[in-house]
Amino acid sequence: MDLLRHLAFFVTVAEERHFGNAARRLTIAQPPLSQGVRRLETRLGVRLFDRGPGGVSLTGAGRDLLPRARALLDDADALAAAARRQAEAAQLLRIGVVAGLGPRVAARLATRAGRAAARRVALTSGSTVTLVDAVSVGTLDVAVVAHPVVLESARAGPVVALPTAVLLPAAHPAAAGDGPVALRALRDLDLATAPRSHAPAAHDLLLDTLETRGRPVRAAEADDPAAALTLVATGTAFALTPDPDLGADGVVRRAPAGAPLAFRVRVVHHDGAPPGVVDVLADTLREVR
Repeated sequence: MDLLRHLAFFVTVAEERHFGNAARRLTIAQPPLSQGVRRLETRLGVRLFDRGPGGVSLTGAGRDLLPRARALLDDADALAAAARRQAEAAQLLRIGVVAGLGPRVAARLATRAGRAAARRVALTSGSTVTLVDAVSVGTLDVAVVAHPVVLESARAGPVVALPTAVLLPAAHPAAAGDGPVALRALRDLDLATAPRSHAPAAHDLLLDTLETRGRPVRAAEADDPAAALTLVATGTAFALTPDPDLGADGVVRRAPAGAPLAFRVRVVHHDGAPPGVVDVLADTLREVR
């Protein structure tokens, strides 16, 4: 017998106190409902209802078993819902992209990865630390994060060096002309960059690299690219960005003079990531200019 179906018969009759009303609620005829309840009583070895001309009432056994029947039905519904979520997750590619890459690059990464995996895509933007944690615990399949990074239990994929541009205030003397900008000409400005907590190793490497090149800087924390852009536009900072589209009124975009200052990113993933997706993401990143 279909135990869950017959338990649903039992609960509905108990709530309606009438077989006819219960049958209408269940959208079935009354005889199959009555037969189903009797089969359940036979299976359980107890009488659940006292039947009379005015309706039905629960027996002592029925009153005792009703909460248990409801709990079993609730658990069955929860199990079915969890199974649906698992099935949906199996058809969903969950990608994380560090916020600094910008929306157009993130959308291109998601589109191409989804096509390679033949799955729908859920895209998350966040800090490197947050994204690596999500890949490590399995709530993301793959992510593009700043490099270097501590990977926890995430798997290491390719490292790609992205070119960066200098964003500086339009009113700054170094903004004159259209050639590359020497960073030493921006010594009066702070560097607008993500907080160290977002990507400690990458943050420290950037500041060490600038100091090695004779341009020590003070970091002005900006939680996201929009905040960094605001600091630049208001004349208090400059920024280095791999986002080919980032800009605003009052902000000038220039190439950095001298050796390139690359923004290095790494593709990280867990063991269950679809085959080929990591390589597709790396190839797409190499096209960013």
